[in-house]
Formats: sequence, C-alpha cells, structure tokens
Amino acid sequence: MLEVRELDAFYGDSHILLGAQISVKAGQRVALLGRNGAGKSTLLKSVMNAGPRVRGILRFDGKDLHGVPTHQRTRMGLSLVPEDRRIFTHLTVAENIAMARYGASPTRPAVPVADIIARFPMLAPLQQRYGGQLSGGQQQLLAVARAMAANPSLLLLDEPTEGLAPIIVEEMARDVVRTCTEGNVALLLCEQNIWFARRCTQYVYVIDTGRVVFEGDWEHFDRNPQVQQRYLAL
Repeated sequence: MLEVRELDAFYGDSHILLGAQISVKAGQRVALLGRNGAGKSTLLKSVMNAGPRVRGILRFDGKDLHGVPTHQRTRMGLSLVPEDRRIFTHLTVAENIAMARYGASPTRPAVPVADIIARFPMLAPLQQRYGGQLSGGQQQLLAVARAMAANPSLLLLDEPTEGLAPIIVEEMARDVVRTCTEGNVALLLCEQNIWFARRCTQYVYVIDTGRVVFEGDWEHFDRNPQVQQRYLAL
C-alpha cells in the first residue's frame, strides 16, 4: 500500500530525513517510534505533501506521489491527523466530522456522521458542542473521528497521546483499533508512548535523527532492549 524508499526530506537547507525506508501493507497497523525531533512528523508530512521538500521513492497503491497535491492524496485514501489536531473551533463536533466529505471521492464516499459517532462513543453526548469548548482529549478524539469520516484506506496519526490523561489514552486506543479493524483501514502511528503504540499496532519502526534504525514486530522489539535504551530512553 504505502512504500517509502530512500526518502530524503528538507525544510529549506535543513536535511531532516536521510534515506528513510518504511512500508505499510493493506490493513496493517504500523508504529513509528522515536524521540522528539527524530523525524516522525516530517515523514508523515512528506507522505501528505504537507510542507517538506522530498526526494526518493514515495508510492501509494502503486502510484507515484511526487507532484500529487495534498487534496488529491486525501481523495486517494490518505488521511492525516496532525499533532496539533487542527479542528475547527467555531464548528460543532458534528459539523467538524461532516467537513470530511470534502476529502472523500466517488470511489471512497464519506462515512455518515452518525456512523462515525457510533464508533467514538465519547463524542456522542458532545455532538452539538463547539470544537473550542472541548478538552484536549476530546479534541484529539474528534480529530481522529473526522479523519475516519473521509473513509481512508490509510490513517496517518501523529503523536495523538501527547498531554492526554491516561483514561483518554485508553479510550482512544480502543476506538482506534476498533475503527481500523471494522473499516479495514491501515494505520501509520507516530508515537513516543510505547504502551499506546503496542496496543494499536502490529509492527514497529524506530527512527533516530532522520534514519530508520530498527524494524520488526513487537516480539522482535522486545528481544532487543538495547533499541529502546539507545533510541527511545529520555
């Protein structure tokens, strides 16, 4: 589904990703772990054409993404939940989710708002509340729900647990796994919270200073404690 090979990414003269390589298969849930500044968010933004200048191999469903504008990538089935959420504070929860119809396509029609609310039970009593009236955790759930309403085949989720209470993190893990499983949606999750990543994904990459330094399933990860000590310990 998603193929990233020898990917370099730049902000101006700053070289952020250095030959990064990852892949995500259809329906697969993958974690990209790393410290702050390791290049996790830059990789997601590179996939979405959301800022960095890139070179290398970048394909989605076998199609070269170079030169494809962001809105078209969304209609191809990619959906990004950015680290800063980007919800519309002046719209209600239901209206925020309904906005996802602009990211759908004739071949991938938007999921009805009621169906999305059913997948995220914590949002049910908040449907008529404005985005600006929500807590940080509620806003994050809304951002994920809105992304799923566009009916993506691959969800890109950037640091969703940062600053959230443990009870919200647990609820989000359940909702993300259930929604991806029910909709056969693949997931690429950038995270520092190893517990959350483990709950949500099946396969792991670790990135450090722009280079992928480890890949394998969680069993392989657990057999290599030096990876966590060297690249993930604070």
